[in-house]
Amino acid sequence: MRIDGYFNSNDEPVIKLDLISTTIEVLIDTGFAGSLIIPEQLSAGLELHFEGFDEFLTATGELLVARAYSAYVNWFGRPTRVAVAVTPDVKEPLLGSRMLRNCVVTVNYSKRSVSIVQEDDERL
Repeated sequence: MRIDGYFNSNDEPVIKLDLISTTIEVLIDTGFAGSLIIPEQLSAGLELHFEGFDEFLTATGELLVARAYSAYVNWFGRPTRVAVAVTPDVKEPLLGSRMLRNCVVTVNYSKRSVSIVQEDDERL
């Protein structure tokens, strides 16, 4: 199965992510080690289950503390429970490398295309 994305108006690779209750545009951020982090104002109306707090290092090395939730997303056609961090410190939703395990991510700047393909477990 494959998830196709595109480049947003800021020339960043994004995909649409189905959070069961709604669909959001998320920036693919392979430098973010978590699953999903979203701005606080976007969290209203989402079906999130509070789990506690989590800490992340930003790209500049600063410590970021965020409320930690879990939510179900439609990931490669299957409802999958993922960790979701919520903070006012990010401006747009970020999809991190934890979501991309067992995947091949292709970002083709010349063709302005983005694709995520899930690898078969036997090939890993």
